[in-house]
Amino acid sequence: MNLFLFGFSGAIISALCWPSLLPLLSLPIIAGALLICVLVYRQQRLQKVVVGLSGVLAGVMWVTAYCHLLLPNIAASQQSVDRGNTTPLTVRAEIITLVSRNGDWISVDVQQLHRSPNWHGGDKWRLSWELAKTPSIIALPQVGEIWQFELTPRAFSSIVNQGGFNQQRYLLSQHISARARVNQAQRVALASGIRAQLLQHLRQQLEDVDQRDILMALAMGQRSDISAARWQQLRNSGTAHLVAISGLHLSVISLYLFAIVNWLLNRLLPSQSRRNLLLAYGAAIIGAAAYAWLAGFGIPVQRALLMLLVLVLSLATMRFASPWERLLWALALVLLLDPLAPLSNGFWLSFFALALILLSWQSHSTQLQAETRGQQLRHWFSSLWQIQWRLCLGMSLLQGMLFGGLTLHSFWINLLLVPWFSLVVIPVTMLAFVVGMLLDMAGFIQLATSLWHLVGGLLWPAEQLWQRSDSLPGAWLPIAAPMLLAGALALAATLLGRYLLRGRQRCWLVLPCMPLLWQLALLLELVAPAKWQIHVVDVGQGLAVVVQQGSHGLLYDTGAQFDDFSYAKQAILPLLSYQGIRQLDYFIVSHGDNDHAGGAAVILQQFPATKLISDIPTLPAVDNCRPHQFIWRELTVRILGPNQASAGNNGSCVVQISDATFSALLPGDIELAGEIMLTKQYAEQRNNGRPLLQSELLLAPHHGSATSSTQDLLDAVKPQWAIFAAGTANRWGFPKTQVLQKYQQRHISTLTTGEVGQISIEIGPKRAEVRSYRQQIAPYWYNRLIAFGYTANPE
Repeated sequence: MNLFLFGFSGAIISALCWPSLLPLLSLPIIAGALLICVLVYRQQRLQKVVVGLSGVLAGVMWVTAYCHLLLPNIAASQQSVDRGNTTPLTVRAEIITLVSRNGDWISVDVQQLHRSPNWHGGDKWRLSWELAKTPSIIALPQVGEIWQFELTPRAFSSIVNQGGFNQQRYLLSQHISARARVNQAQRVALASGIRAQLLQHLRQQLEDVDQRDILMALAMGQRSDISAARWQQLRNSGTAHLVAISGLHLSVISLYLFAIVNWLLNRLLPSQSRRNLLLAYGAAIIGAAAYAWLAGFGIPVQRALLMLLVLVLSLATMRFASPWERLLWALALVLLLDPLAPLSNGFWLSFFALALILLSWQSHSTQLQAETRGQQLRHWFSSLWQIQWRLCLGMSLLQGMLFGGLTLHSFWINLLLVPWFSLVVIPVTMLAFVVGMLLDMAGFIQLATSLWHLVGGLLWPAEQLWQRSDSLPGAWLPIAAPMLLAGALALAATLLGRYLLRGRQRCWLVLPCMPLLWQLALLLELVAPAKWQIHVVDVGQGLAVVVQQGSHGLLYDTGAQFDDFSYAKQAILPLLSYQGIRQLDYFIVSHGDNDHAGGAAVILQQFPATKLISDIPTLPAVDNCRPHQFIWRELTVRILGPNQASAGNNGSCVVQISDATFSALLPGDIELAGEIMLTKQYAEQRNNGRPLLQSELLLAPHHGSATSSTQDLLDAVKPQWAIFAAGTANRWGFPKTQVLQKYQQRHISTLTTGEVGQISIEIGPKRAEVRSYRQQIAPYWYNRLIAFGYTANPE
């Protein structure tokens, strides 16, 4: 094993766990330590240690320097967001990716061509674009076009919650270092590059083809046409990887080209030398590179191409190397070119998939060369089967760990579709692409479209499985954090046993231990003292609170919804799954504002048996918000008001949840009038010997507006902690400075979801612990509050 590469790769991957990046001033110190390692290299006793340590130092120095070069103001980004500066910028940029569309809104990635003098951030932007505000645009923007934008920069940071999609981490992995909203836009030049023109011709050819979205994704990596319903089908069937160009697709194309070119050369120009073999290797790499270029050279595609290049070079140079060494070289090369690659789930998926393919194929390659033709054919199919079942099983397990859930049908559906895509769909699609472009150039565009109709017919088996995936039992099974831990322990035990026992058959001795390890992992969670949790969900400028007792939950408000986007889908449901909450016993909607009730329909659809408490007349509530109380398992839930249903913020449903030692007050959006009424109504009432309103935790009313958090309310509640549910750099400036001062004067600890992400309070028999996502749950540098350049309202 190459200890230098091992240390280099390990150091860069370890950056996933760094709480902060090292400062630039540390680079000379690290370089000096590396120089010392070089000077003492000749010491035989220390040689291995020095080589490994040199790799670690080189990796730390490279990832630190790379991040500071890519993100020039990373040090300033660790500070609080600048709320005030919303100066528009004028930017000329090229559209490089059409990300998504949601109603009148589209999301695009652009590359800045001429740096604005007022901008000091990166050149790659993620833009949110409301097309209705630019009515002069007749045709949708296309990849490769040049546009003049007037932009309002936005906060780079995004919402962060357990189990949810971490957009901030994803944007960093894609080297996007700025976000903005489009105010005005004007097309400067049409797409002129070869790839952009090919993309336009392909869109024209596929305009009337039923499977247009999938064929666009397979041919040129364009997934913006894939609808949310289609992505749901792909997720439920575990086949999303089939339409995302990665190591599997490049391996298929390169393998076909290698086999075809090698066969033709041996037939037409036989040679005793390695000439034909090397030419076939060259054709395979060129074909894979051409496919990667067609797919837009996205970062996952780059990684797959680099790994394939390492494999082919090791074979072409006849250098003996084990599969592990080849993977290590490929890993080191990928991390050298992109130290941020481990931030992306695609890195682990593509690398793991190619690793399984290489390891399976390597074990059969020697026999394949030595056997007769008939034996080779049988061995070929045996090898494909070995690769297939290992790939399906391994990828299913990895996706479950990365995405917090899996489908029971992923294994058998992939057993059917992966060979079909690998042997038929992918190669035929690329052949149809070449032929279709030639026909288009000759003026036979209708003939090219007819050809694509035939190719689309090859997707009929997949289409049937995708359409039925939603209705199959166990279409998607969320996996709670304890189950993920148990599965990881079992997998680790199996791999460790395989390594220690050094035998393919003896590794099965580990299997009887797997249930014990599974139970041990679950026991670690079960033997902990019984407690309940309050999770204040980060839903931007809105409110959602989850109260948890084991697998049972109570939800207070849902955050907002905008067209097809819903915080209930993006943040709340993933959090419920991650925490293992399978049953939502109660659902309370405080009032009808979108930032509180926008996701109500989503929650009711997911949990139709939940008991809804609300005064909103359009919701099927089983109870209203008139003062009353009930026992929910081990907790007392008090509905404190309002005394009569009314519209507006002061009509919010005020709820107090408590046990014998801890109480939390959730007042919704009540303001001055509502707070006065609340404090007067319950001024004389007591509970367990103390004032009824007194609570250890207060959810600050109305997100910390200047018209809320009166002195009377704070004096009545006397909280230890106050939480402001407010988005980063929101347009209202919540929480207001004067309101924060009221809490600070009373020595009340305050947290804001927009700054620290999800906030979880774990209440035990003797004490309560408050944890936040950015500071305690996942306190890594890429989760910190980052504000590149200027900021504005992130909503």
